[in-house]
Amino acid sequence: MCLMIWAEAPESERQSFEVAAHAASAVGLCVSVDHASRWPWARERPARASISEDATCACSLLSDDADWNAESWAMRPEAREALARTIKVLTRQGSSHLTIQAIWVGDISQEEVSVNPNELVAAGRLGTRTRYLVERTD
Repeated sequence: MCLMIWAEAPESERQSFEVAAHAASAVGLCVSVDHASRWPWARERPARASISEDATCACSLLSDDADWNAESWAMRPEAREALARTIKVLTRQGSSHLTIQAIWVGDISQEEVSVNPNELVAAGRLGTRTRYLVERTD
């Protein structure tokens, strides 16, 4: 089982999302955007990117005392700072509407929270079963 941090943007904003993912990877963590589907029926799915240190899962970001039953994920301090930088770039340069969640593979979000990018970055944490609806307000 692995922790995955996903960022999703509307498919219609894929190009700006990919540009922001590239920029975020240069200042924070690795942001890997899934390829666009070639199947017409799948083209309405959001563009999705995984966020990690090494283009795999996000387990390496967790501290030793992380617990999936806790309210939020306990992360190493340097990983938390890198994640904040990554999210800041994604929300400032990418899509105007993002969904971000940190979830254990096979688990589902139980709560949705609407936040602006500054609130999400300032919080310095991600809920264990929370999907964040991030809307840029510039």
